[in-house]
Amino acid sequence: MLCLGLFLCVGSLSYLTFGDRVEAVVLLNLPNTSAWTLLVQILYSVAILFSMPLQLFPAVRIMEAMMFVRSGRDFKSIKWQKNVFRTLCVLLIAMCAIFGADQLDNVVALVGSFCLVPLSFIYPASMHLRAVAQTRRTRIKDSLLIGIGVVAMAYVTYISVITWGTSDPPINVCTPRP
Repeated sequence: MLCLGLFLCVGSLSYLTFGDRVEAVVLLNLPNTSAWTLLVQILYSVAILFSMPLQLFPAVRIMEAMMFVRSGRDFKSIKWQKNVFRTLCVLLIAMCAIFGADQLDNVVALVGSFCLVPLSFIYPASMHLRAVAQTRRTRIKDSLLIGIGVVAMAYVTYISVITWGTSDPPINVCTPRP
């Protein structure tokens, strides 16, 4: 709840301060002439740089377990194949970052539609449906939640795709009133 409150406060204050000129990355709204702004941006970049291996490690280990049957400890060729695979993963992520930087909000929306919507709506309801749901009413509620998740995933994906390459929101709910 504390994190939710913090996010709501920062988002609301940013929008109240910058209005419709708010950037997808809030740090870009800070004045470019300030040394404090530069310091915050550098520290943020360093934090992202050092957290990337922590985020990449579990995903790479899971993919390596599916691709390689043997350990790299005993076989040098497997070790080098894993190193090449890790390097290619990092290069792929770097290319996504380079080419997706201008459309960061759409990239985040696509990640949210394919990862976060299922994680918050579809997977828990599916697991509850398979593991615990015994009454007809509970199964209907779980199925309804799964349906809502699928619709939300399709809608967010659709909005992300149709707004790709434009800076205009699909539904302009923030128009200033005269």
